[in-house]
Amino acid sequence: MKERIVESEIIEDRELAEYYNLMAKRYGRFPCQRVLKRVLGKGIEKGRAMDIGTGPGTFPIFLSKAIPGIRFKGIDLSPVMVELARRNAKDEGMADKIEFEVGSAYSLPVEDHSLDLVLCITTIHHLDRPVDFFNEVARSLKEGGAFVIVDFHRDASSVFIGIFDLLWKAFFGKHPKARRGFLGSVQSSYTLKECRNFLELSRLKHWRLYTRTVEMWIESVRPAS
Repeated sequence: MKERIVESEIIEDRELAEYYNLMAKRYGRFPCQRVLKRVLGKGIEKGRAMDIGTGPGTFPIFLSKAIPGIRFKGIDLSPVMVELARRNAKDEGMADKIEFEVGSAYSLPVEDHSLDLVLCITTIHHLDRPVDFFNEVARSLKEGGAFVIVDFHRDASSVFIGIFDLLWKAFFGKHPKARRGFLGSVQSSYTLKECRNFLELSRLKHWRLYTRTVEMWIESVRPAS
């Protein structure tokens, strides 16, 4: 298995950010529906939520429309992405329902035990300190709060990686800087064993780690009574 190749955390190129924003609008409905299904399955219908590494705000905007009782805050290290997310929320009539701000996964801008839901979609592979991130999730969630965390894992089947890379290039690879986006993200992702070790070292409890082709999903589970 190849060693992990670190990928930059911040998108500063406006042209590239605008391109990813366009692709998220065009193809984001299906992944948003998958996450929505998992959130609804946990019985989350209201409360405070945070989306970490929000990018152009695709997930909180979609989920806020589907579950009006949730109040989202989205954070991202990229000021350009935060600007796009705010613009998208305004365009969708959601500017007064969702906050977006520059923020770090290692220091969530929220009080202890105040969130009902945490989302983090394809962001962990950018992080060099996953344990610190998982600790922040644990700190921020209420007792019984839910989380849905999704990323790639670099020990996925090479067949699946090859297929998804072809699909990525067909749908998202028209911009030269985006062409290697999928492979770059997979190469910088963690293996299932690495991620499980991070979780076990952290203060985050009651989690389940499982795979879907090239993805790994980490979700909250209710503790046994």
